[in-house]
Order: sequence, then structure tokens, then C-alpha cells
Amino acid sequence: MKNNRRLLKAAVILLMAGIVGQFAIHNMTQKKNMPMMRDMGRMFKSRMPPGINPEQLPEPESAGARLLGRYCSQCHGVPGPGIHTADEWPVVVARMNRRMQMMSGGRMMMSIEAPDDRELKILMTYLEKNSQQTIDASKLAGANTPNGKAFKKICSQCHALPDPAQHTGSEWPAVVRRMRVNMSTLGKELPDQATTDMILNFLQEHAAK
Repeated sequence: MKNNRRLLKAAVILLMAGIVGQFAIHNMTQKKNMPMMRDMGRMFKSRMPPGINPEQLPEPESAGARLLGRYCSQCHGVPGPGIHTADEWPVVVARMNRRMQMMSGGRMMMSIEAPDDRELKILMTYLEKNSQQTIDASKLAGANTPNGKAFKKICSQCHALPDPAQHTGSEWPAVVRRMRVNMSTLGKELPDQATTDMILNFLQEHAAK
């Protein structure tokens, strides 16, 4: 009887030691991976503009906007759909989805969510619908004026030349302010205030009515 108690006690001690050991290993692994997670976060953010407030997204209450905020904000700021054209988004989304799938489901000790096929389709439709609308400068009236030349030089540094008609005159000032922040983050040449005013005047002159 006493031997049975000793065996039971020893078994309990061994079980508890195993549980504590597993917890310690898991905790050490988590701590070991934290610098890697922070480094990856910094890596993503250093290559991306700071992002926008989700409330500023087109159709912010739509399923596509909510999915963009949910998944894309895990590694960097929420990207505006206008940072890429409709032709560019499929390649970008495929690359980002591969990263999310790789880091989801407990892989690499990271709590990253990945979209399923249905969500990915909704997200892609939303991004393509609200993507950057470009224009051929040769077809744009006033492109060779001082204001037009400033627009072409500065606004083509980060993306294809945007169509001024994709926003109204009242919307362009906020867009221009956001673009200046993005340019600063990406280390691009920032125009002075006089040049910025020229660009804004050009955009508003050719904006959607």
C-alpha cells in the first residue's frame, strides 16, 4: 500500500515537472521569437507608407474595407486602395497573402490571421474598384504648364500619374497632405510649399465636378 502511494506520488511529481518544463520551453520560445516579430514588423513598416485611418477608406463600412483593416493592419498601416492600380493589386495581394498564410495557424509562433478564399475575393474586388486611376499626361490638358509640370514631376515619384478626375476639388487637399507624409516616410523628394500649391491648383482645376 505504501509502495503504491510512493509510486503515485512520484508519478504526480513527474507529471507536474513535465508540465512546468513544457511551459518554460514555450515561454522561452515566445521570448526568443519576440525580437524576430518586432524586426519583421519594423521591416514591413519601413517599406510602407504610414497608412490611413480606416474611417477614411472608400466605403468604410463595406465588407472589403473591413477586411482591409482587419488583415492588412497586422503588419503595417492600413494601405489606401489608391497606392496601386487595378493591374498591380493582384500581384501585391498574392504576395501579402503568402506571408499571412505562412505566419498563420501557429506557424512561426505568430498570431497572424490569414483570409480564406471568399474573403480574399471580396478584398480583391474592393481594392480593384477603388484602385489608383491613372492618366496619360499627353492626354491631359495643361500638362505642359508650370503647374502641370510640377504635378508630373512630383506625383510620378511613387506611383503612376494619377487622374485628377478621380477626386473632387474639395477632396484633393487631404489627399495631397497624406501623400506628403507618405513621401517623407519613403524618403522621396518633398516639394516646397509653393510647388505643393501649384500641384494642388492643377489637381483642383482638373478634378471631378
